[in-house]
Amino acid sequence: MADDKTKRGSPDNKRLNKSEPYEVAYAKSKRAKAATAKATKTSAKTAAKKSAKKATGTASPRSSSTTRAKSASPAMKRTNAAPAAKKTRTKTRATPKPPKTEKTAENTAPKTMREADAVDLLTDDHLEVGALFKQYEKLAKKEAPADQRRTLAQTICDKLKAHTKIEEEIFYPAARRAGLDADLLDEADIEHASAKDLVAQIEAGDPDGDHYDAKVKVLGEYITHHVVEEHTEMFPKCRRSAMDLVGLRGEMEARKLSLAPDGGNQASDSEAVNDDKGKPTGILASLFSKA
Repeated sequence: MADDKTKRGSPDNKRLNKSEPYEVAYAKSKRAKAATAKATKTSAKTAAKKSAKKATGTASPRSSSTTRAKSASPAMKRTNAAPAAKKTRTKTRATPKPPKTEKTAENTAPKTMREADAVDLLTDDHLEVGALFKQYEKLAKKEAPADQRRTLAQTICDKLKAHTKIEEEIFYPAARRAGLDADLLDEADIEHASAKDLVAQIEAGDPDGDHYDAKVKVLGEYITHHVVEEHTEMFPKCRRSAMDLVGLRGEMEARKLSLAPDGGNQASDSEAVNDDKGKPTGILASLFSKA
């Protein structure tokens, strides 16, 4: 009986290949056990390291992001996503319109609601003469008769002479006394001198001669430049100064009437030039006329 138990419990019975020697079978079985124990131990260590990393939060970014990316469904992503910042509408000012390329008496004339003063009187003169220059330009393009062009040119010269007189005798001296920029007033005097020279040439010239129309055109350009400088530089400074502009207006009007050939009793020359009845004349003509 003992021999049977020994035979049944001996490693020799576990051999698959009965032809192998006993020692070989025994060694194989021992190595198999050792390999199995080692693999079990290694897997246990790996599992322990992973659990420790999860507990301390030191898992690698790549593995954690990959895990989250795999585990998180699109619905979960939308749920867990941070709320989008609300768009706040900011009120912005409208883009300003670009300035006009060409400055004229019309778009640089000061707009006031105060009592009419000396600046308003000079502005009226500027606009009226500007309208007359536009009428002369039309006559020159149509090659109007010489008498018609001479009459209009003389009207322009008379108005400019009266205008420069009241400025040089009354307005500019008052501005100097009020402490206005002397250089600005000196430049205005020089510009007047250039305009007076052209006025003299036009009055002595022949409408059928060379350069007559050109001289009237250049005079208009001189006056436009002078007017724009007064409206943008001189007149605003005069309004901010201590000048009695309302009192100066009365003095300038009286002097202007005395300079008129007939003492101011005749209708305005701008009305005589305007042949269309019912249309505005003078300053209104300059505002409503089309170039």
